[in-house]
Amino acid sequence: MFSAGPRSFLWVLLLFLALESAVPRLQAQEFDWGGSFRVYPFLRLEKLALEEELGGSGPLSRRDTELLILRLTGDAFFGQHVRLEIHPLLEFVSPSRLLGPSGLATSTTPTFLPLEHVFTDSPDVELIGSFDRLNLKIDVNQVRIVVGRQAVTWGVAYFWPTLDLFAPFAPRRVDRDYKPGIDAIRATIPLGAFSEVEVIGAVLGSSLSRDGTLGALTRLNLGPLDWGLMGGKFHRDTVAGSFLTADAWGTGVRGEVSWTQSGDPEDRVRDRRTFWRAAAGVDRQLTPTLSVSAELSFNGYGASQASDYLDWSTADRVLRGEINALGRFYAGVSGGWRFHPLGTLTNTLLVNWQDPSALWVPSFQWSTSNNSDVLAGAQIGIGKGLQSSGMVPVAESEYGLVPHTLFAAIRVYF
Repeated sequence: MFSAGPRSFLWVLLLFLALESAVPRLQAQEFDWGGSFRVYPFLRLEKLALEEELGGSGPLSRRDTELLILRLTGDAFFGQHVRLEIHPLLEFVSPSRLLGPSGLATSTTPTFLPLEHVFTDSPDVELIGSFDRLNLKIDVNQVRIVVGRQAVTWGVAYFWPTLDLFAPFAPRRVDRDYKPGIDAIRATIPLGAFSEVEVIGAVLGSSLSRDGTLGALTRLNLGPLDWGLMGGKFHRDTVAGSFLTADAWGTGVRGEVSWTQSGDPEDRVRDRRTFWRAAAGVDRQLTPTLSVSAELSFNGYGASQASDYLDWSTADRVLRGEINALGRFYAGVSGGWRFHPLGTLTNTLLVNWQDPSALWVPSFQWSTSNNSDVLAGAQIGIGKGLQSSGMVPVAESEYGLVPHTLFAAIRVYF
């Protein structure tokens, strides 16, 4: 997050002037608005893995975390070909999200345009205002151009995406209604029915030279299957990859693979100048009320042994959320049971085969009205924790470091 100052407000003013100049002499013919309000309390049932080493006092020793998110959504239409999308967002979290389990419901990503303002920034509480969406969509001769902060998703993996380098969801995320926005210019060019080319220029961080991105993804519909190819420069990396999806007798089959040539000098020390990542999964509606998804993943960037996890956790691509795994071999399964027209039980299990360790996230959702629901669940880490090795603690597993946590939510849409 970047604190706002005079430079921030100048950027906002310049962006709005650019958007206005793109649609001269046009007045909005229609304006749709809505939003949501979400309240998430979390209760940690055990100490953090590093709590004793770091003192175990102040915000670090708190077992509770409160997260409130107010999002407004607005769309202004200028004729049939121009649309302005804007999502003001206000987030309150206590203590800081860095010390709590709020990643189950929300996440942040480094951005270039300073469209955030931290009203208060302390270990005890954060109050942050931002624009999570602020973009202009223009349709010209079947080509769609989107300029500004927007959400982008590439690839077909659910838990461990390899092609989605644009603020992907963490595998444990239970609230996936809104993906963090990135600052980009995107052009989508149709190639035929269900086929297209998408070209994106973006800055995925604070530095144009370090975080500049230019990539393209081609999606081709080949009858019973969809095939895609991607490539480009992401941050300082060169990345290429492909995905494939198909329907096999009512079962969705999907897979993707990517190859990365790293431009990060730190990766030379970690012997990760080049690496592969891959994921393959299936989705099946077993009965009208029971569904299941399963996925296998290989993370060639991951550490080869658990004792290196703490070092890998400080890698830039891990901190920015591009990679959400510290090890190499993973499996995930999620099952949903709609036991009532208003109620659903979901169980998600993530397994790191290398440690081994597991993360279990059971949850319960009940629709309280047409525009609200309640959610309750738990996050349970299974595995070994930290081992003292001299003066330096050493991780023995990945998910064993995750403390048992209870969570609940009230979500209202308007």
